[in-house]
Amino acid sequence: MNRSKQIGSKVPVYLNRFPLRPLSPDELRPRLFRPELSPPPDREEAHPLLAQVARQLGVPAIPWQGAFLLTWEEPKRMQGEVRRGERVYAFSLEAQGRAELDPARPQDREALSRLASRRLEERLARLRLRRDMQDMNVEERRIYRKEVASGPGWRFLQGAELDLLVDQKGRLVLEVDLFHRILPSLTLEAWLREGYPLPRRARNAYGGPRRVWDVVRLGEEAPEAVLLPGGKNLLDYHRERGRLEGEAGQVVWVQDPRRPREEVPHLTGLLLPVLSLEEVHDLGEVPRLQIPPGERLEGARRTARWVAKHLNLGAPPSLEPLMDQALRLPLPSLVAAGKRRVKKPADALEVGPFRSRPAKVALLRLDGGRGWPPFLERRLERLGLETGTLEADLQDELALRRKLSALREAGFSALLVLTPPLSWEVRNRLKALCLKEGLPTQLLNTPLKEAKEEEHRLANALLGLLVKAGFQLLALEGEYPAELVVGFDAGGQNSFRFGGAACAVGQDGSLLTWALPEAQPGERIPEEVVWDLLQEALLAFSPEGRLSRKVLLLRDGKVPPGEFARALEELRRRGVAYDLLSVRKSGGGRLYPVRGRLADGLFLPLEEETFLLLTVHREGRGTPRPLKLVREEGNTPLVDLALQIYHLTRLYPASGFLFPRLPAPLHLADRLVREVGRLGVRHLKEVPRDRLFFV
Repeated sequence: MNRSKQIGSKVPVYLNRFPLRPLSPDELRPRLFRPELSPPPDREEAHPLLAQVARQLGVPAIPWQGAFLLTWEEPKRMQGEVRRGERVYAFSLEAQGRAELDPARPQDREALSRLASRRLEERLARLRLRRDMQDMNVEERRIYRKEVASGPGWRFLQGAELDLLVDQKGRLVLEVDLFHRILPSLTLEAWLREGYPLPRRARNAYGGPRRVWDVVRLGEEAPEAVLLPGGKNLLDYHRERGRLEGEAGQVVWVQDPRRPREEVPHLTGLLLPVLSLEEVHDLGEVPRLQIPPGERLEGARRTARWVAKHLNLGAPPSLEPLMDQALRLPLPSLVAAGKRRVKKPADALEVGPFRSRPAKVALLRLDGGRGWPPFLERRLERLGLETGTLEADLQDELALRRKLSALREAGFSALLVLTPPLSWEVRNRLKALCLKEGLPTQLLNTPLKEAKEEEHRLANALLGLLVKAGFQLLALEGEYPAELVVGFDAGGQNSFRFGGAACAVGQDGSLLTWALPEAQPGERIPEEVVWDLLQEALLAFSPEGRLSRKVLLLRDGKVPPGEFARALEELRRRGVAYDLLSVRKSGGGRLYPVRGRLADGLFLPLEEETFLLLTVHREGRGTPRPLKLVREEGNTPLVDLALQIYHLTRLYPASGFLFPRLPAPLHLADRLVREVGRLGVRHLKEVPRDRLFFV
């Protein structure tokens, strides 16, 4: 199906990309090496080990095709060791000649871009060592030096995030995005002495790799009394490494986010607070940081010229941003009850949900109040839902579970909890206990202000409660290429990760469901799990007893090699057409208007299988950030896929007034794996698949 006739006008835009020069013949033929590892690693360990070896060569290098390394320079080290967990692997390199890469081929262009990006990192690291650049902060591909505001204990610096890419024409392209960074001007010891609260995170104040820790608590022990493995005390350990030039401070216990169960002793005099905007806001006035689009583009232009000159990247005399023509996609048509057209999910509270069901919802108040807030009570009555109340003490979990079980037996399908703000530990425990009894919960913090001030918050809470009770709020009107759209994501808490899937089923997106996540060691979902998750989606939607004719598979982030191999083979055997797209929240840069203002729904093709899609832009909320999408498999016209993906961003049910950047299947999959990472998977056996407990 080609719907290009529906596409609207062309819109000229600037990108935050600056073309530099063509790659040289040698750069198009990088050196190729095969690393030999001893002992041979397991299949799941091979790729991360290859990436570690690439970092050990002394020159920019990248993994290639799962078994090789590419570099533009002769390695300074041909053998050495890398560590993965407790195991040590010896490596040696065997030269394989040169790889012939063509930037017109997506896989080759990706490899050349990664090499260029590594070269940028290396040259930025060298720039930091120059004596005339001592006032510049460099972190991988970020540079910042201009102070825009300061306060007691912190500074706001403006800088730029950089990347070096290779385009389809074989040109080096510099990408520049301005940003702000909060830096502390005090050590953690001095910070605490000023009376500031203990921050959530801190980083090492001394040299070496930038290490960020989660702060757990202050210790009562003396530094010399804390013994480390090997028998040294904490003070001597840091003194021997030349880190105690100033005051040592007191003991503070921290955690590596990748190993959250291990507490490590550190010293407050050797740490710097890592501050969020929220934490700085609590300390006093925060400056206005939004940069208008015109000012941001001019700043990016100045930065691009400075970087190209000082890093010797080979720029033309006049460095200007790329200009291109985007296509404006038609707006989606949303419908609620009786196929009445609406503009946003909150409208379904007025005209009724697209698909409702007999349902009962209960209220638990932990704030000392009684009864339903009038705003919620009136709308629940209008929607025809029965309501009830629950009284319980969170300290008596067994009694709470009995009451929850009784609610479920009485036909209640969801629970609203009005509560003062809870700690994450208490919140997660309460939600887990309710899920064990098959009752998804919607939490709403009190106190509540006047109804008018709280209308948006109350409406969002009610929408969340309805979808947790199995209501379908909205649908899309129109025809789309894929009958079934499935979103896949991998995530969770620290090292405890899950692969999960959620889907919008039917061309109109009129059924949202989810598949039980699987635990896994990293970001890559095992291919058998991908197929299992997809099977659940296929079984959930069988129009007229058949399989979907065409499936759209959306993967959050880059698609690891082989992750979808089994699923695609199974679809081919069953005659189901498919498209597989990688959807990336980063890497799309920014779009700037050549004239006037930009709006939602802009489609900008980049290369054969890559495009940018601006799904959401709210005027006055900064410069538009499009998604970057790469089609990995399939042959549906990209503009048709872009239209369906753009329209699916309007179906996320728990946000009544604002739309997310991601299409609903991916946004739901992201929320699913995050919530399961917090709560665990064992609580979900009693939860029906049409109850979106994680929104």
